[in-house]
Amino acid sequence: MGVNDVKIAYVWNEPKDKVILPERCSFKKVTKELEEDFKYAISQIIIDSLDREDRKHHTEESRKEFAHSIFEVDEAHFEYDQDWWELAYVDGKLIGIVQPVVFKGAGNGGLKEGTIHYIGVLPEYRGKGLINDLLLRATQILQNIGVWRIFSDTDIENIPMQKAFEKAGYDKWKS
Repeated sequence: MGVNDVKIAYVWNEPKDKVILPERCSFKKVTKELEEDFKYAISQIIIDSLDREDRKHHTEESRKEFAHSIFEVDEAHFEYDQDWWELAYVDGKLIGIVQPVVFKGAGNGGLKEGTIHYIGVLPEYRGKGLINDLLLRATQILQNIGVWRIFSDTDIENIPMQKAFEKAGYDKWKS
């Protein structure tokens, strides 16, 4: 079974109203000082993930390698400013991350096409709807960059992420 058989794609087409965030999360840009926290969060997010690709990383070493690979975005395919990446907090506690990027060469009338390279909630904070807040924040960042479309996907087994996309106003991609 190929990747396309296990993923559901979603699309956000502009123009749309500017995203308004709920106020329960605060966000910090991933500065040099916070890079290790960002990688650590990724290594924890994949624990008990509903994404089958994430679940392949059973050992702590494998999770660290995966986190490093997510942090080192493939610059042949994506452009980004690390200022777009953020750590999410509730009551001062790290709960997740957002990592929006844009595709290279996917412009439309001077606007870029974006995607969410990685997003997730730490296991101990799941089930509280926080993924909705994180997805809205990633969408808001990409809107502020000036994208014409956001194209993203999730594992077919990740029902909470599918619901988050739909709740945020993304449509299922029909290829």
